[in-house]
Amino acid sequence: MAKTEERVYRMNLDDFHRYLGDKHREIQACYKEIEEVQYQFNDIFKRELDAWQDKFSYCYPRVVAQRSEMPPAFARLIDKTEQEERARIQREIADLEQAIRAGQAKMDDLLAKSQQSLDDLRGANPELNEAEERLKAEMVRLEDEYADAFEQLDSLDTFPFGWLTHMGKIRRLKRIQRDAKRKQGEVYKQLAQVRHDWQKRLEEAGETQGQMRAEWQQESIKVSEAQGRLDHLTANLDALAEQAAIQRVLEELTEPPAVSGELGEALAELVQRNHVRWSYEQGLRAVAEALGITKGVGEGMQRFQRSVSTVLQEQRRYNLAQVKVPLPGSAAVLNETWKELAARVKDDKYMGMNPVEFSQIIDGYVKERLTDAKIQALFEDMGEALNEATKAWK
Repeated sequence: MAKTEERVYRMNLDDFHRYLGDKHREIQACYKEIEEVQYQFNDIFKRELDAWQDKFSYCYPRVVAQRSEMPPAFARLIDKTEQEERARIQREIADLEQAIRAGQAKMDDLLAKSQQSLDDLRGANPELNEAEERLKAEMVRLEDEYADAFEQLDSLDTFPFGWLTHMGKIRRLKRIQRDAKRKQGEVYKQLAQVRHDWQKRLEEAGETQGQMRAEWQQESIKVSEAQGRLDHLTANLDALAEQAAIQRVLEELTEPPAVSGELGEALAELVQRNHVRWSYEQGLRAVAEALGITKGVGEGMQRFQRSVSTVLQEQRRYNLAQVKVPLPGSAAVLNETWKELAARVKDDKYMGMNPVEFSQIIDGYVKERLTDAKIQALFEDMGEALNEATKAWK
């Protein structure tokens, strides 16, 4: 069967620029409509959650107190969930024990490294002291050598025509002076370097000690918190497992248990409120996803329109030829999404009362049109269309 050729919409740069502006405004309008639904969800969910919490607070202590009197099926559900919660807490205990061992090992390692750093500094001290003393002694020797040569030159100058009769000796003494001065300069540099190295080691050691001390303190806090949590879980394992199990059972109840009396009625209402709570949790997840996608595409559309605006300015500045932008039909179809979606969720009061329906609407668009791949393809297609149009200028 032959493949149907995709329709292409061609428009000049001015029209394409206006088109992008229109789409950006539609995206903004769609975002606002979804945001209005979010406000409805937040208000209603808060009220529903308060009502659910009141009913939960009534049921929880009574189920705990009457656990031994619960119908067999409900009792088995609690027992099974308690085993799962006990296993979960025991896994957490094992993880905490491992984390504490690792933390203590890291603290010991930091202490060892800190001590080694101090030992290295102490070891370097005599070596650098010895080098400094040796260089200082060399400096004194060279000063004496220079002074001795100076005295000899001075004595030779006292003789009549001493410079003439002792010319060779004078040249040798002056050479000794020059060499002594040069060597003094070299020794001075070496001495300065030794003192610089020592100061640098002191600073590095201080910085290292500070960093390791901060790391040790951080690790100590982590270990202390983990130990506190471990002690709490270990000492209260049975009670915590029961509490978590009954809380989870009540939160996850989908059908009323066969419990009689006021507690049975309260549990039946709690089940109804569970379903309402889940529907709004689902709706809030959907609204967050829809707002995230809409915001992201809107920002992308705005950036792309600015790029087209730059190209349009170049066309006008240099009086370039009019060109047609070949927008693929798939891109045009996706760009119609925002107007359609905004129309479907426009009645925020109705949507606020029907979070599951809203979630289904959003889910349909996300799965069919607003996948990551299709959104990426939209901008790539528009970019390629713009490049294709401006080829005529090259």
